[in-house]
Amino acid sequence: MAVRVCPQCNNVVPAPLAVAYSDGLKCPHCKTVLEVGTASRMSAIWIALLAAWLVWYLTETSVGTSTDTIAWVLPELYAILTFGIVSPLVLMLNARLVIALTVPTIDLPAASGSGGHGSGHDAGHSGHH
Repeated sequence: MAVRVCPQCNNVVPAPLAVAYSDGLKCPHCKTVLEVGTASRMSAIWIALLAAWLVWYLTETSVGTSTDTIAWVLPELYAILTFGIVSPLVLMLNARLVIALTVPTIDLPAASGSGGHGSGHDAGHSGHH
């Protein structure tokens, strides 16, 4: 199956739509509720983590023994930013869409008036013994 193709109507879903609504998007063509498959999500996360680690490692070694007060946090900041940029880009390139599993709705019977959250005190109880 091709990347970002609706399994119901076989039309291509736009990449920004697939990334922005990866947990539940409607196909713009047939309105089927879709989601990004687990394998696509996992590969995007692992690739982004690898890129973030690489950026952290390169900036950590370049900072070295700097005495700048902010230098110690820059590798982590760059790693977080790298993860936030690489993850959606990879997902745009390899998102495989699947039909979302819908959770069945359960109709609960209406609660009766006598079984609610009352005060639990007897009207004739004075509280003194």
